[in-house]
Amino acid sequence: MSQAVLIADDHPLFREALTYIAGSVLPDCELHEAINYQETRDKLESNSYKLVFLDLNMPDANGLTDLALLKKMHPQVPMVVVSALEDPNIIKTCLDYNASGYIIKSSSPEEIKKAINTILEGNIYAPPSMDQTGTSASVTAKPGTDGISSLTPSQLKVLIEIGKGKLNKQIAFDLEISEATVKAHITSIFKKLGINNRTQAVLIAQEHQTRNPAPGSQ
Repeated sequence: MSQAVLIADDHPLFREALTYIAGSVLPDCELHEAINYQETRDKLESNSYKLVFLDLNMPDANGLTDLALLKKMHPQVPMVVVSALEDPNIIKTCLDYNASGYIIKSSSPEEIKKAINTILEGNIYAPPSMDQTGTSASVTAKPGTDGISSLTPSQLKVLIEIGKGKLNKQIAFDLEISEATVKAHITSIFKKLGINNRTQAVLIAQEHQTRNPAPGSQ
């Protein structure tokens, strides 16, 4: 298996820290970096990775739906979410979308090393506040979680564009598909999500956005 590791995060200091920690666990690995979601997708399509660290809040990211899409497109690649967010509902949703783990950015280097080793052993890593199935008290799934898990990569791409408020013609142009194909995907999306209009689809897409806490709010 490839020893390459991808660190996708727009904060240079955290990329540097994670590069150092990952390198100490995997001294022979080849470390790649991505600073936005599009670059992450491009690198995943052109390289084979042993492990991917994914920040859900890069400038062009769409939150949890990005994770769902990347895992659909690259199901064999272990992906661990790295985030400042400690919301147990978000952590659970990431694990429901087949993330191999969830690392909180405030974790100590020792805890991050433990997470990496846990994932490399083929296990799931969840923060100490949760058990290894990603559950804790008062955890509720985000709306549409089960349905989103059932969407194909093409349907997820369309849902992401719907969440941006784009019309079918715009979506067709941006995704380089026909309007008829967009309409067919939307019909399938509505059925799988158990909804019947575009407004509900937009709300679900927006519910899957993630936002880092403002500085000083923690």
